[in-house]
Amino acid sequence: MNTPRKNTPVFEQLPGPVPLPGLLEVVAGAFFADFHAELEATPYADIRPTHGCVFRFLREEGMRPTRLAALAGMTKQSIGEITDDLLARGYVERIADPEDRRAKLIRLTEQGKRAQRTGHELFTRVEKRWSERYGAERIAGLRALLEEIAATDAPGLVPELAREPSAVR
Repeated sequence: MNTPRKNTPVFEQLPGPVPLPGLLEVVAGAFFADFHAELEATPYADIRPTHGCVFRFLREEGMRPTRLAALAGMTKQSIGEITDDLLARGYVERIADPEDRRAKLIRLTEQGKRAQRTGHELFTRVEKRWSERYGAERIAGLRALLEEIAATDAPGLVPELAREPSAVR
């Protein structure tokens, strides 16, 4: 009888290749681990992974919590908890929406803008290091493919990649 060894990883027990979503999750986790190791050495070490959804989508003009929740794929209540935490840490502020004074916008403070810029710089640094490790052409090809997939299959979730349908291969 063929019984699995106690310390055998689950992937070794499964037939076939590791499912693509599993690989994407592992790679994203490794990338974020590198990013958070770098972040710890900055004045923004108090920023947690859960805060990323706010820094990922907020721009200069701010955003309503409902729109932020939709982009992040979260509930308005979850976004509210995250923004409350960031508000207490001084990274965001709530202001009246100039188009509807009854509505509120979440907007980065100056500290939040500096943290967001630092985050973008750190992502660039980690991507550069990965390019050196795995090859610049391979990482550029991976990026191009992921951008194409995101723009085609989830265009509303990646506003930076919005393009005309005819521009997508």
